[in-house]
Amino acid sequence: MPPPADIVKVAIEWPGAYPKLMEIDQKKPLSAIIKEVCDGWSLANHEYFALQHADSSNFYITEKDDYLRGPGLIRWDL
Repeated sequence: MPPPADIVKVAIEWPGAYPKLMEIDQKKPLSAIIKEVCDGWSLANHEYFALQHADSSNFYITEKDDYLRGPGLIRWDL
């Protein structure tokens, strides 16, 4: 059975670490997703981090976006 449409699989890059493959529920607030990513890397102060598309656009992901349009690679930014 395929996953719900609101769940997307992405790889998240962090400098000096292997990318993490995550399933992101786009129904959750972006701040909750960022906190989950920080918790996975044991990083404090999740409010200082952002997610950025790792394609040629390098756009930051915001609550006003539809987060992700499908599977992809996301860059973690401080």
